[in-house]
Order: sequence, then structure tokens, then C-alpha cells
Amino acid sequence: MKNIKSTILAIVMVVVVAAAAYSVGAGGFWKTEKASAEPVLYSQDTVTSIYEKAAPAVVEINITQQTQGYFGSSVMQGQGSGFLIDKAGYILTNNHVVDGASSVQVKLSNGSSVKAQVLGKDAVHDLALVKVDDSSTANITPLTLGNSDKVKIGQMAIAIGNPFGLDNTVTVGVVSGLNRTLNDVSTSLTGMLQTDAALNPGNSGGPLLDVNGDVIGINTAIETGTMGSGARGIGFAVPANVASGVLSDLKASKTVARPWLGVSIRALDATQASSLKLSITEGVVVVSVVADGPAAKAGVIANDVVTAINGTRISTSEELQAYINSKTVGAVITLTVVRGSDTRTIEVTLGERPASTVTGGIPQLPVQPDQVPFPNFPKRGGGRAN
Repeated sequence: MKNIKSTILAIVMVVVVAAAAYSVGAGGFWKTEKASAEPVLYSQDTVTSIYEKAAPAVVEINITQQTQGYFGSSVMQGQGSGFLIDKAGYILTNNHVVDGASSVQVKLSNGSSVKAQVLGKDAVHDLALVKVDDSSTANITPLTLGNSDKVKIGQMAIAIGNPFGLDNTVTVGVVSGLNRTLNDVSTSLTGMLQTDAALNPGNSGGPLLDVNGDVIGINTAIETGTMGSGARGIGFAVPANVASGVLSDLKASKTVARPWLGVSIRALDATQASSLKLSITEGVVVVSVVADGPAAKAGVIANDVVTAINGTRISTSEELQAYINSKTVGAVITLTVVRGSDTRTIEVTLGERPASTVTGGIPQLPVQPDQVPFPNFPKRGGGRAN
């Protein structure tokens, strides 16, 4: 009897082992598919869910600005987006949305409009913080700033904002590039996220979200076509980590001061080195110099080639830009400059970077006083500014 039981048990074990082995092979009896951890593009349920949760925290920002024209002063109005970051009534947006505003009104998703105060501004990163009375936002769940350092090319990107005044509009795309640089002769936006989610005038300051509904960027700029002929499906957002880094200063009502050299630059290439009759092949060419800027006052001129700062070798625009950004306003730096056949050193006292002037990305809509134009996005330029 004992032998019979042992035989039956052995047979059962053989069947179990065989079945288990087959299940892990191709076409097993009990083979199951592993659930995907990431939503599939395009996931209607994911986008709908994120929109329903995030949209109430996205606001419309309306500004009034006193302007001085040929026929005297007039009142102009502009519009952009922003989003609530906590229940205390703090709203993050772009600096270019509220810059120069004499008054700011915030329209909430429930249709109510409340007065807002501009607290702090960071023109270099094109960020600003405005505040409304917390009683008006008590029932709104704020958005969370995510970790933009973990963003990958190809991941879903969801933009919510008020393009052309069309409130709470959602567009969907992917992150199509990282660490982009946008330039103007007086400012430069670096480390930008690139997306193909549609952005238009009025989206400025709105959130760019990931599949978890976290903010990975603040929508800021678009690529324009020749002669400003419109968007080309490429937009840019300030990374969320940049906003997180300056948030405490903005809440403290500070206008964040950044160091400024006052030049537009690009890396030296072989063609330029030949045309300038230089014996060097590495460095950063000064394309233009801002009149009365720090570099101009120190004697830097166009076509100078910067090869080092304070003895540190410089061979790319990014290296020069990073070095300047690591300093403070008023710091004195020594540039090693090649000018023709001469090499010289020039001491420059870094100034304070002026407010952003990159406001011409989308052609301004024709307006009359008291009509509503939409703030332009900064556009992507040619050289790098520092």
C-alpha cells in the first residue's frame, strides 16, 4: 500500500513539474501576459484622467499694461496661463506673461475672477510667481512639480492652457528633445524641454505634464518658421526642477538677479578660424556685443575669441555660459581673448542680466488700445547670449 501511495505521489509531482515547465515555455497552458507598467500612447483613459484632475488647477492670467506710444499713453491687455502649486494661492507662470503689468487678474476654472499680486520674478528662466487670496483656491487640488531630470525623450507630454483665450485646452504629444537652448542678445533660456504637444499664444505659463499628472515643465516658447510664419510643431518648456530651485526666492518676493556678460556667442569652427586668420581652432567667438553692457564697457568687441575665463579653458558656448552662471552679479572675471594675431586679457565686471526681451516668437496680433492681444512666446534664435 505504501508503495502504491509513493507511486501516485511521484506521478502527481511529475505532472506538476511538467506543467510548470511548459507554462514558462512558448505557448504554455497557463502562460499569462505581464501587465505593462506604462500607459500606451495614445491612452485615452490616461489623458482624460489627468485632464480631469489637473485642469481645475490651471488658470487664465489676464494683465493690464500702461503703454506709451506716439499719440500718448494707452491701456493694453494681455493673456497667458498659470497653475496653482499649493493651497496658499501661489500660482506659477512665465515672467513674460506678467512683465510690465500694472494689474493682474486670475480667472479660475470655475469662471470666477480674482485679483492677483506678482510676488517674485526670474527673467533669466522666464518664471514668475503670482498670488491670489487662498480662500479662492481652498477647494482646488494644486499641481505637483515633478523631477524633470528623469524626463526621457519619447515619453508622453500633456499641455493644458488657454491658447487664444480658449480656456482649459488640452493638447498631447511627446517629449521630443532635451537640454535645448533658446537665445536672444540679452538673455538665454537653457536646458529647455522640447515637445511636439501643440502650443500657441496663451499657453505661456501653463503646465506640461507627464503620465502621472506631475508637472515636468512650464510651457514657454515655440519654434517659428521663416519670417515668423507660425508654429512648426516644436515647443519648449522650462524644466520643473529649474522652477523648484528658485521657488523659495520667488515666494520671498525676490526678483532673482543673474550675472550677465552682455555678448552673443557661438563656438569657433574651422571656417570662421580661417576667415578671421586665426592660428587657433578652439574657443568661443563673440558674435555681437550689447552696447553699454559689461563686456562692451571692458573693451570686448565682435570677432574676439574667448579661449579661457580666469584661467579655465573655454571651447564651447555651453562652457562659457555655465561659467558665467556660476558667478554672482558684480563678480570680476578675467577673459583670455584672441583678437587677430594678438592674445590679451580683459577684466570684466559682471552686470545684472536685464529683464527678458525675447517676446517676438509669434507675430503680435494687430490690436488697438483696450483690445486683447496674446503675449508672444519667446522664439528660438541663432546665437547664444550671456
